[in-house]
Amino acid sequence: MKAKSLTLAIISALALAGCPLTDDDDDNTKTTSKLRVTHASSDAPLVAINLNGETVEGLEMVDYQVASGLLTIDSGTYEVAVEALLTGEDTLEVINENLDFAPDMQYDVFALGQTANIAPVVLSREDVAPEGGDVRLDVLHAHPDVPPVDIYLTTDEEITDAAPAVSGLGFAIDSDILPVTIDSGTYRIRVTVAGSKDVAFDSGELDLAGGSDLMVTAVPNVDGGAVSPVNLLVADGEGVAVLRNTGEKATVRVVHAVGDAPAVDVLASDAPVDGLTGIEFKEFRSLDVDAGSYDLKVAASSDNSLVVIDAPGVEFAAGSETSIYAMGTLGDVTNETIEPVVIEEDLRSVATYAKVRVVHANTVAGTVDVHAATDGMFSESTVVLEGVEFTQSAVLNVPAGTYMLAVTATGDLNPLITGEATVEDGGVYTVVALEDLTLGINVDSDNSADAGDAGDVAMETEPEAETES
Repeated sequence: MKAKSLTLAIISALALAGCPLTDDDDDNTKTTSKLRVTHASSDAPLVAINLNGETVEGLEMVDYQVASGLLTIDSGTYEVAVEALLTGEDTLEVINENLDFAPDMQYDVFALGQTANIAPVVLSREDVAPEGGDVRLDVLHAHPDVPPVDIYLTTDEEITDAAPAVSGLGFAIDSDILPVTIDSGTYRIRVTVAGSKDVAFDSGELDLAGGSDLMVTAVPNVDGGAVSPVNLLVADGEGVAVLRNTGEKATVRVVHAVGDAPAVDVLASDAPVDGLTGIEFKEFRSLDVDAGSYDLKVAASSDNSLVVIDAPGVEFAAGSETSIYAMGTLGDVTNETIEPVVIEEDLRSVATYAKVRVVHANTVAGTVDVHAATDGMFSESTVVLEGVEFTQSAVLNVPAGTYMLAVTATGDLNPLITGEATVEDGGVYTVVALEDLTLGINVDSDNSADAGDAGDVAMETEPEAETES
């Protein structure tokens, strides 16, 4: 098995990484500290990080599973605030703490827990780089729904006879045995529930280089194709990498949006894919698949030799969420215009608003505007998307509520298509302008209390609007 190199996996998350936040004077008596901030709340929106009332440059829009680099600041007491970015220009301060940063120390500040109970957790350690072949490793358990865990650092195939490097680490606990210093080399990070040998996370082999100073955070895995309940965020002072379990899959979703085409099958290497056959017009169908490259085709269910889409070498990465729409018209087959439209999705639920992706899949409407109004009265002020071309899409973050929707020719207020959508905070939805002049509405995920299963369903549709001739 080939080892993965963390050095290559680390990505620079923010342009500010490592830039000093110190006074510009030449006072050599000033002391400094290091600060890193991590967004580890899986259902929270993007956030802004403020120090003493000022938003830190580069930390204006921090997403989940993103961390800053180690920032150099003047030592002292700071008001540290985290503002959730809501819809429009609205913000909500979810964390506000006065924190003391001592000289020659590193501090990690995490926004932790679900949005309803979000709280700061602070870890600290001496600001001393590991020497020679040493690796310093600090760890935080940041999944509120996972019990205490054991962490193994070994390359043995089995951990039956191995002792954990860190045992019984509970949620949000700053363990007094951490950080630990280990020799550089090749390791596998495996995580189990405390006292169990059943592996819930396996990193595969990793090369840990001498001199590395790593902060590892186990956060909820809300990615596509999730197998393990956690991802590991690995921060090295410059940026952060998302380290996934070796068995993670990818979520692939197929949407039939061709109004005059019959049911279709998806073929991989010329064989029908279980779960992706007999897909009717307006139907969404999703499946978790192994990460990798696939030679895909879309063919008529009645005769797989009638192929309308041929897409060899399609790559699906572990943790990805991909929608593949079939759009266009079949006509008399000889002049069909069907094409695949691939959309990289982010179906993560956000507690403070609903996420609605709007997709233009109507071949005859031309360039359109999309309107949304709570009272059904449309005007120039109700345009939420302007100048949308066929096959284009965009995501809107909106408060919970019931909205009347309209699709019009750009610059015109006469609806071509209308519909109604009710959305909940925490829900993820797709609205598709279809060939038969209806709006298809799919619930991608719904966190409301009475929600049933989402996905793998036919879209609810709204009736054709009355239009003036």
